Amino acid sequence: MGDFLRTTTRALTIGGAALLTTVSTIAMAQSAEPAQGENASGQASGLEDIVVTARRRAESLQEVPVAVTAFSAAALDKQYAQDIRGLAGQVPNVVITNVPGFNAASIGIRGQSTGDIILTFEPAIGVIVDDFMLAHVQTQLLDLFDVDRMEVLRGPQGTLFGKNTIGGVVTVNTKRPTDKFEGEVRLGYSSFKTKSVKGMINIPIIPEKLALRVVGSYLNSGGFYWNTKGDGRRLNGVKDFTGRAKLLWTIDPTANIMFSYEKLRDRDDSPASVNESPADYLFPILGYPGIAETGDSPFNTGTTLCSGDRNSNICPGTLEGHRVDVDGYYVRAEKTAEGLGTFTLVGGYRKASSKLPSDYTGEVDGLYVATRDDIRKQYSVEGRYNSDFSDRFKLTMGAMYWGQKLHNWNTAFLGFLRFLGSPGSDTDPNISEVKYNVNSYAIFGEGEYKATDTLSVFLGGRYTKEKKSFFDHPQIPRSIATQPGGWPLYEDSTKFSKPTFRAGYRWEISPGVNQYFTWSQGYKSGGYNEQAMSATSALPFKEETADSFELGFKTETADRRLRANVAAFYVKYKDLQRDAVVPFTDLNGNPGQETKTTNAGAAEVYGLELELSAVPIDGLTLSASGGYQKAKYLEFTTDVDGNGTNDDASYLKLRNAPKVTLNGSATYDLPPTNIGNFSLNATINYQSQYESVTLNHPNTQGQARTLVNTAITWTDKSEAVTVSAYVHNLLDKVYRVSANSVAGLWNFTNYAPPRSFGVEVGLKF
Repeated sequence: MGDFLRTTTRALTIGGAALLTTVSTIAMAQSAEPAQGENASGQASGLEDIVVTARRRAESLQEVPVAVTAFSAAALDKQYAQDIRGLAGQVPNVVITNVPGFNAASIGIRGQSTGDIILTFEPAIGVIVDDFMLAHVQTQLLDLFDVDRMEVLRGPQGTLFGKNTIGGVVTVNTKRPTDKFEGEVRLGYSSFKTKSVKGMINIPIIPEKLALRVVGSYLNSGGFYWNTKGDGRRLNGVKDFTGRAKLLWTIDPTANIMFSYEKLRDRDDSPASVNESPADYLFPILGYPGIAETGDSPFNTGTTLCSGDRNSNICPGTLEGHRVDVDGYYVRAEKTAEGLGTFTLVGGYRKASSKLPSDYTGEVDGLYVATRDDIRKQYSVEGRYNSDFSDRFKLTMGAMYWGQKLHNWNTAFLGFLRFLGSPGSDTDPNISEVKYNVNSYAIFGEGEYKATDTLSVFLGGRYTKEKKSFFDHPQIPRSIATQPGGWPLYEDSTKFSKPTFRAGYRWEISPGVNQYFTWSQGYKSGGYNEQAMSATSALPFKEETADSFELGFKTETADRRLRANVAAFYVKYKDLQRDAVVPFTDLNGNPGQETKTTNAGAAEVYGLELELSAVPIDGLTLSASGGYQKAKYLEFTTDVDGNGTNDDASYLKLRNAPKVTLNGSATYDLPPTNIGNFSLNATINYQSQYESVTLNHPNTQGQARTLVNTAITWTDKSEAVTVSAYVHNLLDKVYRVSANSVAGLWNFTNYAPPRSFGVEVGLKF
């Protein structure tokens, strides 16, 4: 690490000096007047001043000592994306895709990711909406309508954001009610019979006292897969409703309370999967070859469609698709005391109920059909104080309680076993049940002291204490589980506690040029494995930790025509939480396999990130970003081949860690015309290949791809009516985004959508 830091410091010093010279030269050539966001014609004449909350207080993007990419409301609108996956490739060293076989988020940042649906596994990347952390990946593919700002913080954020931010944080801030009556409606239609309706209305009930904002978004898509092995219908359809209501009570200019309600009704199809098994796996041997052998399109697949539920002896109900219901209730209170600071109290309760029946094989013969049904109740309260009593010393401190209760049922029909001498597998499914409770408490604080007019130092810490309890009826055939004493039970509880720290400095080299160094820690909480089949694997695994070192430069010209941010980082991860399929003997003495989670090793990730933005001429905004990362295991011991013996697996690659990410975009707002205003937008981004599974199996890699998206937007002179046309994946790139390999039996994979065209009409009033 020392050699890396010395080399990086020299490189950044040389590069920073060159960058500083360039920026200073440009700044001297420009007027010293404050930059204006638009010229007289309404075209962009300078970059937007971006305010972020990466340190739990409002700060300029260019001053905060964190590598963060921020998307404003206008930038998000230009994506025409169904969810946050539309931002994939636009943030250095970040992957945003789905967990294979599920409509759930798989986010990777700087070598850390969560690629499993396991309900007792807590994410490695924190996703926070309006200060409420979402506990599981299942509902993290967020809708982006009426969002005020989205920030992607790269690197561990364990001090101010807490546990499960070991790789970074994605924060989403939705728009608040205002004291202005206004509304918006958007209607969209795009490829794959995709229809969308979005609406917002903001009502000042009592001027300057009480305001209500109600938002709704409905999406209905036919899907881009075809059930060519079955009835020929479209697969992977989407039918989602997302709603939000916010009531803001302004008590006086220094105090307000906001009440919020969230509603999600997900009625998507069961996600389609593609059989991409290598020739030597069991499924091809049984007569179900993967697409590598057949040469078939990855959008032509198969799935078992049938009625039922988790109590059925025939099928768990894939015809009904995935059903996720979320209801959330939140309150946020703020009070500002003049000369002292701001006190914030945020609390919430969120209930998520899921029924997730799927066929994971890409075939139609019921080879492996299962459902995961669960109820998750999550609640938290956080109190926070941001000081305002000194220009030289700033303090953020607070305390938090976070808890959840989870109850989960699994039912799996292992139809492929009928070829191996178990004909009853079609009517005697395996079942399991899990209960999981978490209570977590934390105190935190971070202070920054301005030692000189240009140099500030900061130090922060957090202490977290948790208690977790685990109840597991392991997966066994229903015929055995219903017999008296036939269903084993494993119960356990444990406590975890962890301090995390952060320290560093920021130095204003000259106006508009800032340099910083940060050491930060993060951790992913320890816990239990819901897949445990034996008393040994039902024992807890401990926390995974990270130490990160980051050196960065942030520069901007006085007229905001040019902005350039660069960061170099080194992260060391310890006690990595990893799964392995291992042999075991059940209570009846029969041999079998189970998935066991252990703290299996250590890894390091280091790299560079660069983000550039410029307005070279009025109306034209250019941006580019690039990321390079080298991710490798320092040590990793696991049972690679499932023979019961641990092997040295440090030669494997970390998953969801592409070596290179590149992005470029251009937006040109044409001079106004008599018929309105036109805006052109184009983006191109490249992401290199990455591993999708821990053991790096064949045909499971996220494939390298170059994506091009374009859009044209017309707005009438009053800016009330907008019409947009766009193309996603213009080059029609076909590429795998996620996959899973099941113990030498088969691979099931997911592909990104092919080229699509869309139009959207918007009306503001």
